[in-house]
Amino acid sequence: MSEKENIIETFTELAPRYEEVVDSELQQFWGWSYTGFVNQLIQMTPIPQRGRMLDIATGTGVIPIKVATERLGKSRIHGLDITISMLTRAQKKLTERNIRDKVDLVCASGMDVPYANGSFDLVTCALATHHMDVKLLLSEIHRILADGGILSIADVGGSNLWKSPIVKFFLRILAFHYFLLKENINRAWAESDAISNVRSKEEWSDLLVQIGYKEISIVKLRSKHFWIPEPLVINALKKSSTGG
Repeated sequence: MSEKENIIETFTELAPRYEEVVDSELQQFWGWSYTGFVNQLIQMTPIPQRGRMLDIATGTGVIPIKVATERLGKSRIHGLDITISMLTRAQKKLTERNIRDKVDLVCASGMDVPYANGSFDLVTCALATHHMDVKLLLSEIHRILADGGILSIADVGGSNLWKSPIVKFFLRILAFHYFLLKENINRAWAESDAISNVRSKEEWSDLLVQIGYKEISIVKLRSKHFWIPEPLVINALKKSSTGG
C-alpha cells in the first residue's frame, strides 16, 4: 500500500469519530480542545470579507462551517479533502445547519489542487501538513493564491533536534508504537511517516521565503507538556507578480 493509499484508508476509518479523536489527542498533548484550537486559528487569520477562501484537508468541515456561520461576510468558501467519507460527513453537517449554499466541497489532494492559478484570497490548512509533502503543498497554495493572498496554517512544529536522522528514527518508532496501541496499524504507519514532514519554526520560515511568500508570521502556541513540541500558527502573504 502506498503512503497516499494508507492516508486515505486511515482517515476513512477515522471519519465517523474524527472530531472526538482529534479533541482527545489535542487535549492530551497540548491541552487544547479541538474547538478552542480552531477558534484560535480563525482569530489569528485575517479572513477577507470578499473573495474566495479554500480550506485544505478540511476533514468534516469544521473550519468552513465556523467561518460560514460566524464570519463569512461575502466570501465564498471551499473545502478540499482527499477522503470522501470525511466530505460526506461535512456535507451532512452543512445540510443540518442549512448552509449548503455557502460552502463548496471537493475531493482532491492538497498537493494537486484542482483550481486555476490565483483562484483564492485565503487558503487555510489545520493539523494536516505533517501528512503531506510540505514543499509541494506550499507551492500549490502559492499557485492558487491571488497576488497578496493569505496563507494560514496551524500544525505541530518540530525542534531543531528533529533534523538529526537518529532522532527522527526514534521518534518514528515511538509514534508507530503509540498509535498502534491506541488506534490501529494504518494510523500507526500514517503518524510514523508524518514525522519526516514536521518542521521547526526556522525551517518553515526558510521554506516560505524560498517559495515566494512575504510578511511571514510564525507564532508558537502553548503546549501542555514542555517535552511536546508546541503548535505553530503560520501566516504569510503571496508576493505580487510585480514584486511588491
